[in-house]
Amino acid sequence: MPPDLRLGYLVFEARRPARWGSFCQHMLGLPSPLANADGSLGWQVDDASQRLIVREGPADDLAALGFECADEAALERLLARLRQGRVAVEAADAASREARRVQRLHHCTDPAGNTIELFTGLAPAAQPFASAAFPAGFRTGDLGLGHAVLVSSELEAMEAFYALLGFGVTERLATRVGPMDIRGVFMHCNQRHHSIALFDMPLARRIHHFMLQAERLIDIGIAFERAQRHKVPLSLALGQHPDPDGTFSFYGATPSGFDFEIGAGTQTIDPAGWQPQHTDVTSAWGHKPSLRLQLRMAAGLIARKVSGAPRRAKELA
Repeated sequence: MPPDLRLGYLVFEARRPARWGSFCQHMLGLPSPLANADGSLGWQVDDASQRLIVREGPADDLAALGFECADEAALERLLARLRQGRVAVEAADAASREARRVQRLHHCTDPAGNTIELFTGLAPAAQPFASAAFPAGFRTGDLGLGHAVLVSSELEAMEAFYALLGFGVTERLATRVGPMDIRGVFMHCNQRHHSIALFDMPLARRIHHFMLQAERLIDIGIAFERAQRHKVPLSLALGQHPDPDGTFSFYGATPSGFDFEIGAGTQTIDPAGWQPQHTDVTSAWGHKPSLRLQLRMAAGLIARKVSGAPRRAKELA
């Protein structure tokens, strides 16, 4: 049986959508995007019509997370659970369903203000996915589209919300990076180690990074060299996350300033009876931070201390 829920797509708002076009083509190696009725652009990552969606706007940030329900019954169960938990849920209009290329679409908001879109029936792509940069493609299917790491100082409220959606805790993180104490929680909704992670960090944006999982390890090294060739700002060099995740990856900056991660070799988990684990490390080896990342985090930490409030500080772009 397929899982009831999986990360289906991500929607970003960008001041310069044309830069995203170049980024998706040259860095991610994705086919030309679809033009949606609402003016957004949608990029194919697998056999679905669109997985990464970019609309023009001032935020340069995450605009929405789309979660795909296995079927109509799974969607109805989820809607009932949300309403029972006193979460306001609304059905989307026909124009929104057309722009997202789905059959059913409902939306609500998480405690950090992120728009959550629950859907069924994502239209298939008109042609098979093909990429010279990633010849074997990306691992999606029942695992969904990689993962997204969200930034919030309200970790407990966010965890409770995503638990209501049907997520379980995979791991809890408590660590120190330089002068910063970082807390986080990794959450799963299927066999993927985490489809969502929640981090309390001194960043202004709603999202820290999104991750795409390639099928082949060799493509990660090739992508790392491609990022350097195209002068993509890097955040973390090649490295590997510890078990039970095990992802071999690197991180760089998107045209909107938040990060992307390209990885492979990610391990799966068995959600049935999974017991949350605890860790104080984010990498088993590598993932050396760039000077750009160190300066950005230092600026955010200083701004948070100056403000004297537990709110996300303005990030150095």
